[in-house]
Amino acid sequence: MRAVAVALSCLLALPAGAAGPFGKIVVGNWSGGTFTNDQTGAFSHCAVSARYKSGVTMLTSVTANFSWLLGFSKPGWTLRTGETLKLRLVFDRSSTIDVVATIKSPTLLTIAMPAQSALIDAFRKGRYLELVANDARYTFALTSTGEMLPALVECVKQSGHVRGPVSPGAPVDARTDAQRREAIEKDKAARAEKKALLEKTRDLISGKMLACIGREGASMLLTDEKAEVVAKAAMLFCKNDVDALTNATIELIENEEGRPANRGAVREAAEKRVQEVVTAHIIRTRGNMLNKRPGNPAPAQPSDPASRPSQML
Repeated sequence: MRAVAVALSCLLALPAGAAGPFGKIVVGNWSGGTFTNDQTGAFSHCAVSARYKSGVTMLTSVTANFSWLLGFSKPGWTLRTGETLKLRLVFDRSSTIDVVATIKSPTLLTIAMPAQSALIDAFRKGRYLELVANDARYTFALTSTGEMLPALVECVKQSGHVRGPVSPGAPVDARTDAQRREAIEKDKAARAEKKALLEKTRDLISGKMLACIGREGASMLLTDEKAEVVAKAAMLFCKNDVDALTNATIELIENEEGRPANRGAVREAAEKRVQEVVTAHIIRTRGNMLNKRPGNPAPAQPSDPASRPSQML
């Protein structure tokens, strides 16, 4: 158990290691918890592990920035720390993904697992995983991974306030308060500049998308269908532009937060915003078309200045 705890704590190979676990995560055959940075005491990552009959322990971790890692550890391995190793991951004997692992210690290797990737999707949905390295082959039952991954995300959301011990002699931030404030202001200025550029890009993409929707949805505008239904149908015809606007919105949110966002939740919110923009555009366009129909008189304008309402000051 001690070896597993060490592997979990150094899964991210922090310069001074990590302390933990604090709290406890138990999902199926997975167990772990929250870990903190030895240098600062701040929350570092949430990680869990599952041990198999082969003697190999499989580990999964996610950082505060929602960066995912998949790891494998075995006491008998004699790997060369710092080197990389080409591996093949085979899911359910049908889906093969080639990866490059980083060797963190003689008994531990890790694989980056991006949040929006075929790897994490296969890991979440698969039933079996085969790890192939040179002549070695290990098989793992992927029990409860679909429940374990959301549990790790929830762990991160709940662990931001966790503080752990700081190792004696660990380097500290030597900057003065003025230097820290200056760094914060520079970061804010850089984000503001980037925000202005992202907003300009978003507006250009939005204009292109609405032009496409105006063309593709024109025949549906004066039907009895609700604006939301027309919007969803038109968005299907303009999917590339819709996706581009969604991604631009995600970038804006990440820039505002100053760190990579939980892309699953942010994408859902961004898609909702885009649909709201399209629906409002449909309603507005319908109103303009109805007002221009023959037989709809323009509103009367008062000719007598005295009959006009006085301006409010």
